Amino acid sequence: MEHRTDADLLALAADGDEEAYAAFFRRHVNAITGFAVRRSQNADEVADIVSETFLISLKAAGRYRPETPTALPWLFGIARRVWIGRHRTRARLKRLSTKVGGSMPRFGVEETAAVDAAVDASRQRPALQAALATLPDAERVVLELVAIDGLAPQEVAVTLGITPNAARLRLSRARKRMREHLEQEPAWSPVLRPGVDHA
Repeated sequence: MEHRTDADLLALAADGDEEAYAAFFRRHVNAITGFAVRRSQNADEVADIVSETFLISLKAAGRYRPETPTALPWLFGIARRVWIGRHRTRARLKRLSTKVGGSMPRFGVEETAAVDAAVDASRQRPALQAALATLPDAERVVLELVAIDGLAPQEVAVTLGITPNAARLRLSRARKRMREHLEQEPAWSPVLRPGVDHA
């Protein structure tokens, strides 16, 4: 299963192949967990976002149409919508747990502490947070997906349902605004400095 493409795995999952979906889950769970960590208040919320994201992706597997070599931008799009308007449903989480062979993200004491520490660490940049807050929402989301989540502009376009040109334009504007805002700060994130290209 591990050698198959994401599109192959999702097509098999749509036909009821639980092993294929478990392989898809294992392939991307760390990236989606990272996305949730950077946007959550605690470990429980991280686990909820990850679970709901993969549940939705399982339900939508038959409708997946590859636009990039990996389905990760598609998953990020789902995760972002879950993060914006998440509804906890125990029954849904139980069904997902069954589909992925019991490999749902459950954190022990040490793991919970590690996730909480990661959440705290992501909030230890007040200057950067303040600068991000000044951006229009459309630009801030693109910048976060590129600078924080590591997506390329083309992948951001898929995640947000916009054109690649629109993604690149929003990214350029966001970087310019951030540089202008952060010129007053003694230190700022290298991913926003001129000359660093994530395109």
